[in-house]
Amino acid sequence: MEIRNYKPTMRYRPYGARTDALVSMLGIGAMRLPMADGKIDEPRAIDLIETGFDGGINYIDTAYVYNEGESERVVGVALNNGWRDKVYVATKMPVWELEKPGDQSRIFETQLARLQAPQVDFYLLHALNKRYWRNVVKSKSLEWLDEEKKRGRIRFAGFSFHDDFDVFKAVVDAYDWDFCQIQYNYAQQDIQAGLRGLQYAASKGLGVAIMEPLFGGFLTGPQMPPGASRLFEEYGVNPVSSALRWIWNQPEPAVVLSGMSEKYQMKDNLRTVETADVGVLSEREKQVLEKVCAFIREHVPIACSKCGYCLKSCPVGVKIPFMFDLYNKHLLVDRKHTLQPALYRSLLASEKASACIQCGQCKKHCPQGLDIPAWMLKVAEEFEGAKG
Repeated sequence: MEIRNYKPTMRYRPYGARTDALVSMLGIGAMRLPMADGKIDEPRAIDLIETGFDGGINYIDTAYVYNEGESERVVGVALNNGWRDKVYVATKMPVWELEKPGDQSRIFETQLARLQAPQVDFYLLHALNKRYWRNVVKSKSLEWLDEEKKRGRIRFAGFSFHDDFDVFKAVVDAYDWDFCQIQYNYAQQDIQAGLRGLQYAASKGLGVAIMEPLFGGFLTGPQMPPGASRLFEEYGVNPVSSALRWIWNQPEPAVVLSGMSEKYQMKDNLRTVETADVGVLSEREKQVLEKVCAFIREHVPIACSKCGYCLKSCPVGVKIPFMFDLYNKHLLVDRKHTLQPALYRSLLASEKASACIQCGQCKKHCPQGLDIPAWMLKVAEEFEGAKG
């Protein structure tokens, strides 16, 4: 059956106490839209987005930096196909580019043009951490948010976040936010804002959007460590649906953003959300997720989500997420396969871990706080017997 002929029953939740929005429990994360030849495959992407809208999704999240701006533009094109008044749009300000008051204007005007919109429903300061919070203060971005809300060009103001709970709490308490967006999944309940942050934000009346529910695809079957995949098979539990249902089993998350890039993923997720709500996660699902969580924490060396934020900052061109993926997989199979070393050898010299010059620029942009240069030394030693 084609998904366009399938009409799921979408579920909705209030987006916190400070907005009047009912948002679909499943939202579209537009960072991982279908690609072709290194660019967004626009016809496939629009078809995918509209399939989600047809299925009842009314929340789509993008950002100024996603796909070098193409994500916002493609979302704008899709909305013009009759969806603009039916769907909430969220996008983000790259605060790391702000140095002084007024720097926001150029970026925001560009975003409105890309989205072909006079306003943004949910506007976020992007990827806040302790360092970027200083940019927010220096550039008077909170005052700018107030002004744009008064002008009606921003309906609700929020932030996305990548740092520890103490920083998160300080950010929440610093402004009258309407909502926030945090990384949260069953394998990382105590990472970054974590469960404490989720509950604290909700207690303050903020709507909470969840990103990385599948940790960049790592918590899906094909990308998981073999030992973890076997646990799902033994228990007869679907890794994707159980991971999503685990989040929806809690009352605080309003919308879960899934970075879907294929139509079958949209179809499966739309069907999963029909079965999800607080208190419906089965004991079997809980048991396998606990076991998988323990396995991953014990066996996966590098917790990389493959977001790619590090890539633009590398002056050499090292393929950082790919390096980490090869390293993780090589160790998870006890170095018994020849595929990972062969793939490493096939790369250009400038793409390999040994090309890293240890400048540390990448560390500033890693949402996971990884010591990328240190890991590059280990990857180079593993595959080349070299220290880089």
